[in-house]
Amino acid sequence: MTDQKTDKSLEDLGDDLDARIKHAKAVEAGRDPEDPKLKNETSGLGQAFRIGTEMISALVVGVGLGWWLDRTFDTKPWFTIICIFLGGAAGILNVYRTAMRMADDLNEDSKEDS
Repeated sequence: MTDQKTDKSLEDLGDDLDARIKHAKAVEAGRDPEDPKLKNETSGLGQAFRIGTEMISALVVGVGLGWWLDRTFDTKPWFTIICIFLGGAAGILNVYRTAMRMADDLNEDSKEDS
């Protein structure tokens, strides 16, 4: 063991280490650690993928539910047709909500910057 005495408390040393780790991670990620950080740092491609996935998944659930109801009640193809439209409407609603949430995040980030 060493006989080094420090004037800093363990809490101060931990805070200093935290700051240095954050700085090192930011430098490694290729961005300037002094730049302001957005709350939602997802790329445009990631956002487009998310919106597309929301739409497709709602349609798949609608088709699956309609197909299952048709097989259960022997009403081919009525429930499938109805559920395709309901799934499409749910997908559009999900996409709209996601887009509005993304727009709100951008507005909040721009207000914080000014």
